[in-house]
Amino acid sequence: MDKKLAALAEELEAALVIDDTLSERVLDTIEHLAHKKLAKSDLESTDIILDLIHSEKPGWNISIRGNASKPNGHWRCSLRKSSIRDNDEYLGIARGPTLPHALLSCWLKSCSFEAG
Repeated sequence: MDKKLAALAEELEAALVIDDTLSERVLDTIEHLAHKKLAKSDLESTDIILDLIHSEKPGWNISIRGNASKPNGHWRCSLRKSSIRDNDEYLGIARGPTLPHALLSCWLKSCSFEAG
């Protein structure tokens, strides 16, 4: 497991707002891992984060549960290779105050297992 990626995912999970410092680190990580250049505003877009997951983990299963409220919606996500097995080798489980935060944290956690 890549502990640096896992720590970044956990920091993102805990953030109500992605400040400039955190966004810079997240955007640099996305560019390094996925070779995609995103803008800070893209980190708040569910569609853009889903597109990132789709391009990097095609066919993976995404489970989403949450409460659509602001400022803290209590979203929970999981990302796994298959919905059939419970013991996927690479698995991302995350939560966050917004759906994009939770999804992005999930993706980062799954990457941390692959990188380690």
